[in-house]
Amino acid sequence: MRKNKTIGVALACALALGAWSGSALAAPINVGGVHWNSSSPFDLTIQSLNLRETPVSAVNDVLTGYGQIGSINGNNSFCTGCDLTFTFTYTVKSINGLQVVFDNGSFQFYTQASGSFDFGNPSSVGGTPWVTLGGHTAPQFGYVDPNGQLYATVAGSISQPGINSGGFGFLDVTGGAAAPYLDSNTVDDGNGGWADFNLVSSFSFFPASTCPTVTTNLGNICSYPIQGNGSLTGRTVPEPGAIGMLGLGLGFLGLALRRRRKESDDRA
Repeated sequence: MRKNKTIGVALACALALGAWSGSALAAPINVGGVHWNSSSPFDLTIQSLNLRETPVSAVNDVLTGYGQIGSINGNNSFCTGCDLTFTFTYTVKSINGLQVVFDNGSFQFYTQASGSFDFGNPSSVGGTPWVTLGGHTAPQFGYVDPNGQLYATVAGSISQPGINSGGFGFLDVTGGAAAPYLDSNTVDDGNGGWADFNLVSSFSFFPASTCPTVTTNLGNICSYPIQGNGSLTGRTVPEPGAIGMLGLGLGFLGLALRRRRKESDDRA
């Protein structure tokens, strides 16, 4: 009877800790003022509100861009007293017709004071690093060059893309305060590997009305004549503490069962 009671107590502990960890998994996550609920049916969807980028026209040109995140999991009030902004770069690997393939991709996300980001001022992006992402190389069928990190199909010309131009690729988390919650390795890259995010974007040539020509000064809005939007989709990683508590509960149960088995063997 005592053995059964011990196992019963261990089982109760495991269930209680498991229930606690389950509730913790559903609790809103907050990293540097950026908060979202991992139990959302849209988890994890990060969508840009504004995006600007430089034009490219030849192999080895560097695509540079910046922007602001507009929503996470469909919620546009996700940053308490802050803006979530980003910069990115990619290098043109190849151009074949209207197909452009990029590599050497990287993103840097920042939290900064609410209202401090000015869409017309590229230099206004900055603040506290939140997460960094790196391009994930994965072959894509249908492209002459199938080995890149970002694939774009352009309508119009390469340097002045028209409406219906778009790109897609994969990204991996490489660092930052939010990394433990975003480094999920749950996005199938179609080549036997796993990435953290799927990236999809659309863009077109639309210079600011104050820009008579395209410049090369990356601190000037006139260097970013291409506007667009994009989204990152992945999965939130369960909170490490919650996973640990669940494991602790199962550990209690396993210990009790092993003890009972040992005592049965000793009697035999």
